[in-house]
Amino acid sequence: MLSVEQIEEWLGQEVLDADGERLGKLDEVFYSTRSGEAVFASVKSGLLGRHSDTVPLAGASVGRDYVRLAYTAEQIGSVSSEVGGQDSLGREDARRLGELYGIEVAPEDDFEGASAINQRRVQADEARRQAEELEAEAHRRAADAENARGTATEAGEEAAQKAERAEQARADAEQARAEAERLPPA
Repeated sequence: MLSVEQIEEWLGQEVLDADGERLGKLDEVFYSTRSGEAVFASVKSGLLGRHSDTVPLAGASVGRDYVRLAYTAEQIGSVSSEVGGQDSLGREDARRLGELYGIEVAPEDDFEGASAINQRRVQADEARRQAEELEAEAHRRAADAENARGTATEAGEEAAQKAERAEQARADAEQARAEAERLPPA
């Protein structure tokens, strides 16, 4: 079975049938949400890629610049006449394709396209990046707050010292006045 990393690298590449005949281009890959395996692919063909066939990836292989399926164009054509190409792949469509191609598809299995998976990965990466930026901003603000607390503490201590010196100066002035009053006038 082709792994997720392997088959995603081949989107847009030529797809050949089991006999080596060109079928079209690999347009989408559908993964089992249960196992994470690439199970089906959508192959676009025809003028402007208007025709689409959904085919199993069981037995598929990759060459230098193509993906080769384990089914002939004739087999794919006969299935395509019963089940058209899919932009998405529902549970019932997947089971029907499995029956027609003779592959087992678990009844509870759902399928998700590589495009949706990649979009979710991009969104998750963006969310992680934003979270890291917000965390860095929170650390900067916490450091600023700590610096402000330190500055406020220093200012409070300085104010207390100045108040103490002012009080001492008032006391000294009061004492000097009292001493001056005790002296005889000149």
